[in-house]
Amino acid sequence: MLNELALSVSQWALKNIGREWIDYLASNTMNVGTKRVAPFFWTYDCQAKIINVSHETHDTITIELLPNQHVAQAKAGQYIEISVTIDGQQHSRCYSLSQINRETVAVTVKRKEGGLVSNWLYQHAQRGMCLPISHPQGHFVYQGQAQVLLISAGSGITPCYALLNEMLAVEPVVDVVLMAQFKTPKDVIFAKALQGAASSCQIHTLLSRVEESAKQSVITQLEQQPELLERDIYLCGPAGFMDSIVDYLTIKQYDLTRLQVERFSFDNAVVVGEQCLSEIYFQSHNTTVKMNEADKGKTLLEIAEAHGIELEHGCRTGMCGSCKCRLVQGEVTGNQLGIAVYPCTAYPASSKVVIG
Repeated sequence: MLNELALSVSQWALKNIGREWIDYLASNTMNVGTKRVAPFFWTYDCQAKIINVSHETHDTITIELLPNQHVAQAKAGQYIEISVTIDGQQHSRCYSLSQINRETVAVTVKRKEGGLVSNWLYQHAQRGMCLPISHPQGHFVYQGQAQVLLISAGSGITPCYALLNEMLAVEPVVDVVLMAQFKTPKDVIFAKALQGAASSCQIHTLLSRVEESAKQSVITQLEQQPELLERDIYLCGPAGFMDSIVDYLTIKQYDLTRLQVERFSFDNAVVVGEQCLSEIYFQSHNTTVKMNEADKGKTLLEIAEAHGIELEHGCRTGMCGSCKCRLVQGEVTGNQLGIAVYPCTAYPASSKVVIG
């Protein structure tokens, strides 16, 4: 009862008083008493309360969150880090935002076999629960293009769904096509919403693990897309799926500078092998680095830092996309997708490398 009352008060305050005024009030009246009475507002931490949990499929839920005044405004396509305490230990995972409203955001969580946090959230997330979260992060955001193709597989639909809703809400409405691949009909996330959106744009829901006659693939659908080379593409899904799409686009001579990608995972167990002492030109800083023996075995990001070059970065694990650059010349090993290179988990692999 008290938990429900506290949630209702939090919703009312954020809607009617506003985040800026709450932040001003809380920061000027911070003490032990106020922290005890309303710890959701009287804190220096980013937090969010769960206001709704709904089932999308047999193994996927959408969690609607009410962030407190400290959390920055989100953009469609970004993600947040959510922390939970399991058996006394805090664990954090990143989840793309699937919905963004005036006061709330939502994440859509697909439980993974052996996934500690995803399974915990699926089993325990409930209305009124308060979770530590991060500010929205990531660069997989709409950049104002007139013609867009969204391509996803599995839970990769989550940021693409948020982008789709944004594009359908702007004026003039964007010419957008969505291709979303799932295993079977019961695995289709946002099924009803996608059916509704089909009246406003092209929606292709493709199934890969059904009877042979009913099987569909994104590659086959791309073959039927006459304006493929004219569209800017946003791509999200499992690594193998994304690699196959990039290979196809490369064969079709698609301009990969117009491809935006979002990764959910990256196997950073890269075998670097014997490295030469590369010459690396960082275009964004107009600076050339000549590797020395101490640079061997280091990532592009670590090499840049060792030579006084500050590249934008975030997680340092190849997940957040903050450091993404363009490979202009040369070769790298590690975290690369087409000409997109992630310096935090990529290594120089040729005598000369140019990073844009």
